[in-house]
Amino acid sequence: MFAWQWCLLSFMAVVHTALGVKANYERVEQLDNKEYMNFDLRIRKFNRTAVTLNGTVYINRPIDQSFVCSSNAFLSRLGNQQFAHSPLHLPTANMCEFMDHINEEYSAVIADVVNFPKKSECPITERTMYVKDKLFPTEVLPRPLSVGLWKMEFTAKLENVEVIKLSASIRLSDDYSGF
Repeated sequence: MFAWQWCLLSFMAVVHTALGVKANYERVEQLDNKEYMNFDLRIRKFNRTAVTLNGTVYINRPIDQSFVCSSNAFLSRLGNQQFAHSPLHLPTANMCEFMDHINEEYSAVIADVVNFPKKSECPITERTMYVKDKLFPTEVLPRPLSVGLWKMEFTAKLENVEVIKLSASIRLSDDYSGF
């Protein structure tokens, strides 16, 4: 390998690590009934390069610690909807612990969500939460993470029956816009 090729390869590795990945929302949909929560969320193009999440989340009935939350992540490397299960996930916990975890680990992400439940608020009372022009927060992504189409499914069960199910898809791509 020539010296200039080695330098170019090293430079690209450093740039890829420094710039990381670009993340855009692809899809958000509620997959199950709307008895306890109703996610009226939509994805919209904000400008030429950014996609944002907008909408309202309604909590229709009080939600307490008897709800068990879990998550699963799936990756489609080619972005063709052929997903493979990934070991990444948020910890399985009751709804109160799950929301406390979100408040602790991702407080900067939920800071601008209007009326989001506060830490240690249990049961979570009926409310309406508003999400306005929310870019995907790339700071929450673990490093390194493969590019492609990622799908995350969030499920809440009450007495082993799924009562809430939300699916969100995010496209990760190399961000070389700094050149």
